[in-house]
Parts: sequence; structure tokens; C-alpha cells
Amino acid sequence: MLHIINWEIKKYWKQTFIQNSTFWIEVSYFWTKKKWDFFLYPYLDDNKKTINYFAFDTVEQKSTFEDLFKISGIWPKTAFQIVQFPREKLNTAIQTLDSKLLQSIPGIWPKSAKKILLELKWNFDFEDLAKMDIDQKLYKSIVSSLRWFGYDTSSIKETLQKYDWKITKNNMAEVIKRVISKM
Repeated sequence: MLHIINWEIKKYWKQTFIQNSTFWIEVSYFWTKKKWDFFLYPYLDDNKKTINYFAFDTVEQKSTFEDLFKISGIWPKTAFQIVQFPREKLNTAIQTLDSKLLQSIPGIWPKSAKKILLELKWNFDFEDLAKMDIDQKLYKSIVSSLRWFGYDTSSIKETLQKYDWKITKNNMAEVIKRVISKM
């Protein structure tokens, strides 16, 4: 399966293709690069029995796109449109719970925009994760574990940000013990 390719973008009618001299792949692509290394995400649509390809300029965009599937109510086209927002603008909307940004996506109404923002706020702390260099799933596991013991989410996040050592899956139990001792 193709996941990264270096080809050209071609547009015909309303469709976008990534092409080389042998074959073309129809993709959903928003950005403006014409020739580049493109990161592909093949999405198998079981209902239509087709594969839809989504192309990204960076691996971070692709990773965020994949992570958005964890949020209920977000499907590939919606996730693709959310990834297109500038990172800073999306972070601000998540932190302030400003639903107007998500309401600009066709099919997302005020109530669903607020619900998605609340789930994004819980599931994605982009700034915190970038500072800590930690995997999103691992971070969520640590926060969930400590919340189960009755600790406050904001104090958990604050303590994790101050944690000095690299957090990995192998040392998760040790991290939880140290975080508890500092709270």
C-alpha cells in the first residue's frame, strides 16, 4: 500500500490526481504544492466498496487526520477539513471552545461543533504534547489512569508538563508513581 510518494498534482475538472508516467491516483488534496513528497492515507469505504485517498504535505497533518477518527462524529471528509485549518487557529478554537471555526465546515451545526470541540479539548492538547514530546495515546492513558484515582485533570496535565524525563510506554507505571508523588 502506498503511504508516501513523490509525484505531481494534476487537476482535471473538479478532481485532483497524483500522477507519474504510469498511473494516476485520485486524491483529496487541499494545499498548493504541485510536485512534492505526499503522505497518503487510504480510507476504505465499506459502504461504497471504494478506497478514497487523502494526501498531505507533512506527516504531522496525516497523523492528526488519523487521530481525529477517535472522535465520535468525525468522518474522513470532516477530519480532512479540520486538518486544513491553520494549527494556531485550531488550537485557539479548541482552547476557547469557539464553535464558529468548525461551523464553517459544511454539515456541522452549532451543537455538533461544540461537542466536537469538547472532545478535541479532552483528546488533543497539541501544545502540551509538543512541549513534552509524548505520544497522544500514552498521554491520554496516563491522564485517564490518574483521573480514575480522583486527581484533577488540569493538575495532572500541569504536573506532566513539569516532568523532566522522557515518557514512554515502558516507563508509564514509573511516570504515574512520580506524578502522584508530586501532586
